[in-house]
Amino acid sequence: MLSNESRRLLSCQLRAFGEQVRRLGIDLRAEARRLFDRLKLDGAIKALTPLERCQVDILEAAGQRDPAYGQRYAVDGGSTHALRLENGTTLCAMQAVCSAEPDRRFQGLPLEAYRTVVLVSHTERLDLGLSHVDHLEEGFIHLWRVHLSRTYLREGIERVIKGLARAACEGQHVQWMLQQLQPSEGLFLLDGNLYPIGLYYALSGQQDDRLSRDSRPNWTDWHPAQAIMAQPLRVVEAFAERGLACIGLNKNPGTSWLLDFCLEEAERNWSGDAQFIKAVLSSRSRRSLGYTNWFVQERYPLPRSGGRELESFDLFERLSGLGLKLAPRAYHLCFFYVYDPRIKSVLKVEAPRVVLEAHDPQRLRRAIIAEIARGKGVPGALRRADSRARITTEEAVGLLRACGIAPDYTFNQSRGAPL
Repeated sequence: MLSNESRRLLSCQLRAFGEQVRRLGIDLRAEARRLFDRLKLDGAIKALTPLERCQVDILEAAGQRDPAYGQRYAVDGGSTHALRLENGTTLCAMQAVCSAEPDRRFQGLPLEAYRTVVLVSHTERLDLGLSHVDHLEEGFIHLWRVHLSRTYLREGIERVIKGLARAACEGQHVQWMLQQLQPSEGLFLLDGNLYPIGLYYALSGQQDDRLSRDSRPNWTDWHPAQAIMAQPLRVVEAFAERGLACIGLNKNPGTSWLLDFCLEEAERNWSGDAQFIKAVLSSRSRRSLGYTNWFVQERYPLPRSGGRELESFDLFERLSGLGLKLAPRAYHLCFFYVYDPRIKSVLKVEAPRVVLEAHDPQRLRRAIIAEIARGKGVPGALRRADSRARITTEEAVGLLRACGIAPDYTFNQSRGAPL
């Protein structure tokens, strides 16, 4: 709790800072729009459709319904945090669920009855067995059990096991549902980013220099891990084979590639792409959605070498070891941004290039904007899948209790922070 004196001093400093900002007299929205209108789009990121920033009335957008995308499916995954046990093990459990709008059933049951469940563990102990992957089908559940020993993984443990859990869980569930439902049309909405770009950097060999010089085995050398990380690519190939539309809805875009590649260094006055796009698209009206054109990202930045120029490479050309069934360009990430004033947030809508070669980009964008307008930022089918997939803190505690090994609590968790 702030004392009166500390509150007074902090408030004084903040008022002075606020006055300094106001004295500059900068219209942040006008500045952002001016820069947006002259983005350099001849390099790593290009405009797939003509550069534009638009506004549409929310009620008008919500009323638009395209029969080609009348059936919507959504797949979302819910997970525990990475749980550390006192014997040196780290666990992550995750389940994926599919929902449909309008409602669909399979073999007389709602789609939410079918689950893909993944349990990934990592241990520092070699006496708990070597790294392995097992698969079990029981009733309506597909279970994947993944275990890594320290032989293959020593650093970034929580990030890697969470990434493996998501790729295995959501990727497998999407393919399972496509196989069972055999849809001929509709729109599939996937929660989050389409690709685990950070982990793909490691698989492509573009990683921290210190790690690349380490001659010991790494998780990227383990074939089962490679097969798991290939699942997002297998998902893209499955949709391409069926000619169906799929998009990823990234509700928390955290990159700055648009700023880095498309603006001069002196013009990068925002913390990331989402903040920049919010300034471009936001307005005083709470009744309009703002949105951009489609972009395509063909290259990704190399780890910075200290030079002035930002070097880049085609990430998907480097992933040929994952058995690409399509040309690398088919996987290139296409995206547009939406700003929804009701949630004060920027959403990044992602799709593989191969989907936009089979579907009219403008028509697909209209259908997605309509879903966002009707769903207050999150389309109804995706909101429903999210609620069914979520693993609560109480459930995570119950899973730990079933394990029978005491957790290795952090200080914050001992004070009630979620597991």
